[in-house]
Amino acid sequence: MRFAFLGTSGAIPSPERDTTSVVFVASEGALLIDCGGSPARKLRLAGVDPQALTHVLITHLHPDHAYGLPALVQSLILLGRERSLTVLGRPEHIEPLRSLLALFGVLERRGMFPLRFQALGLAEAAPALVLGPLAVSTSPVEHGSMPNVAVRVQPQRGRSVVYSSDTAPCETVVRLARGADTLIHEATFPARHRGRFGTHSTAEEAGEIAARAGVRRLILTHIEAEYHDEVDALADEARTRFGGDVEIARELVPYPL
Repeated sequence: MRFAFLGTSGAIPSPERDTTSVVFVASEGALLIDCGGSPARKLRLAGVDPQALTHVLITHLHPDHAYGLPALVQSLILLGRERSLTVLGRPEHIEPLRSLLALFGVLERRGMFPLRFQALGLAEAAPALVLGPLAVSTSPVEHGSMPNVAVRVQPQRGRSVVYSSDTAPCETVVRLARGADTLIHEATFPARHRGRFGTHSTAEEAGEIAARAGVRRLILTHIEAEYHDEVDALADEARTRFGGDVEIARELVPYPL
């Protein structure tokens, strides 16, 4: 079992980092959380067969987290996929996701495979899916006017991981991450620019959330492009609040669960 980042940037990609998404892999299949550009290519670069995907979970509808979904579905059609794929999202996002796919005509394409849509529960730690030994749950988070969820992936044996998605520092992430090994938390900007890009978190705030949750490791992701040349400083900023391991997310590198 493993996970890998397909992208680690904020809404604007750079030559080094694409928009944020992460894939979790078990022997029974794979779960893609959020879907940026060229997903089939990046899955392959991360050592994941696109056909292994069983679920795609879209945390929210900002373009950098969802715009690659039609391209992914088209790629799977052209690869001759036959088994079903489940797309999960908040209840109010299901029809927009369906409309996004319809806009590109992929739902009516010849060779289209079964595509299912599943609404996430809105309670804290709501069960979302089970993929072999991986139990996945979600909690609502705070992202301004855009409804959003954080995700917890809990192996039967192994190290659990929580992905904050885009959020201001919030108690629901702290509660969802308690008892987890790793917190993947957004760090859109440094503390000196707090609030510059809307409802997001600084690296310092991510460190504070990790400390309060009691995780072993913090991985910073969703770093806005203009700060990609100072990621070491962002990690140091998080360390002022968190005494555990702090890493900057690395793209296309396998992390064991």
